[in-house]
Amino acid sequence: MIKEIGFWDYTCPRHGSLERYTQADWDELLDDMASGGVNSLVLGVKWLTTGYRSRLPWLDQDSACSAVASDNALIYHALGGARQRGLKVWLLVVATIFSPERFDLPGGFSYWPGEYVVYDLDCPGLAERIEALYVEVIDLFGEQIDGLIVELEFCDGEAPHRIPIYNAWAIANNRPDFAALKNIRLEPRLYPFSHWRDFTTSRRIDTLKRIEQTVRSRGFTGKLASIIEIDNQPAVVMGNVNQEMLAKALPDWAVVTYDGIYDRRRNRLATMDVCIHQPKTLGLETYYLTRGVMTFNIPPELGATSLEDQWRMELEDAAAHQPDILWFMGSDARLDGLVCSDRLLPEWGFAEPRSARLRLLEMVKNQLK
Repeated sequence: MIKEIGFWDYTCPRHGSLERYTQADWDELLDDMASGGVNSLVLGVKWLTTGYRSRLPWLDQDSACSAVASDNALIYHALGGARQRGLKVWLLVVATIFSPERFDLPGGFSYWPGEYVVYDLDCPGLAERIEALYVEVIDLFGEQIDGLIVELEFCDGEAPHRIPIYNAWAIANNRPDFAALKNIRLEPRLYPFSHWRDFTTSRRIDTLKRIEQTVRSRGFTGKLASIIEIDNQPAVVMGNVNQEMLAKALPDWAVVTYDGIYDRRRNRLATMDVCIHQPKTLGLETYYLTRGVMTFNIPPELGATSLEDQWRMELEDAAAHQPDILWFMGSDARLDGLVCSDRLLPEWGFAEPRSARLRLLEMVKNQLK
């Protein structure tokens, strides 16, 4: 049974969705959700950029972002309004990607397209900043939310400073050292990077345990979940997290999965196996994230598609495979953002974003109720 269905969206600059929202905009969105019969909202307040007013000197603060400009009053309005309408409320915080405008920690690499910096979990000084980030978010918003989602995207790289850390882990776990990884003879069907994947999974587990201890010490009692990244390529679907290790170490955490490209036409059954069946078989609560009012590019070889076609397939797959929670990324497209674009929306079949949102809610009600 799908326990929660709703939207996953961002107040953060450059996303293209909620970053310029007013109080009236929030009321309209939440009213649409309540009348549309969905019951869950994920609000991303830290993404590639920061979508809330922070006192941390190393977080970007765009004054054009309405949540920042309002000193978080709009976020409080949104969280309170969602709860008043009976929605479960989650916050999403990305802990490994930052704007270099203020985030001066060394050891990261450029990302998308060189405007942001990504850090692995062994970069000196990062763990302390991650802890400070989650302390601030929970102190600001923890009493208004039901759950917290941790994203550690791109934290698994093979940076030189990680090699001695990996080698120590390898000795303790009877694995080959880093130099030997490059010389392992590849057997048919053998995933070549399984040792490194298991090492980085262990580092994720350590970080998630530290975050859990931190937020619990601040009095947060809500649910905890973490995104596990999935890569969906033409001939293979892969995850960069050892789900079995994660389930054994963090049995009380849920996982958030997605199909990698947000297009249900590629590896449709295989993605459902990796994203839903595998974690559920291991006893993990499994939350599935898919395309909502979202214009994020798809691989050109897949050809043109429409939002309605994607939603139809998404809803069929959700009904058949039953994630514990189903979230649609994107509830609006107000700007020409990186993920949701008002300029690109007509190419996906809708002239304006609210009509798209209402059509999606109608399809959810018709196909899942």
